[in-house]
Amino acid sequence: MAVDWITPDELPDLWDTAEGIDEDLRADMLDAAQDACEAWVPEVGDPERPRDRTIRLAQLTLVRGLWNDAIADEGGSIGGDGFDFNPPWLAREARRMMRPPRGGAPATGHEPDPEPIPESV
Repeated sequence: MAVDWITPDELPDLWDTAEGIDEDLRADMLDAAQDACEAWVPEVGDPERPRDRTIRLAQLTLVRGLWNDAIADEGGSIGGDGFDFNPPWLAREARRMMRPPRGGAPATGHEPDPEPIPESV
């Protein structure tokens, strides 16, 4: 089954902020996010491939991340009037939706401290 990709017209129904974004820019961000999803997601028939709805959610997550990057200042912060915040990097979350971690390193991306080896008596 083919993924039912998000269209510029339906994006505002899924994400309130999209209402204030130019429709051409919405289309560009959706296309870029779709391209990234298609490049990253396992092929159809691969048992590791997530559900189409999950891939669609990854597309939405990538669009939100692209928008955050577009409106952030040079330090990556968003906001004004002294209420700045640095949003998380959403591309990593989208990739995890399409290729969830399996064993190995935990979802945090770093190895946990190794178990201590007991000393011989």
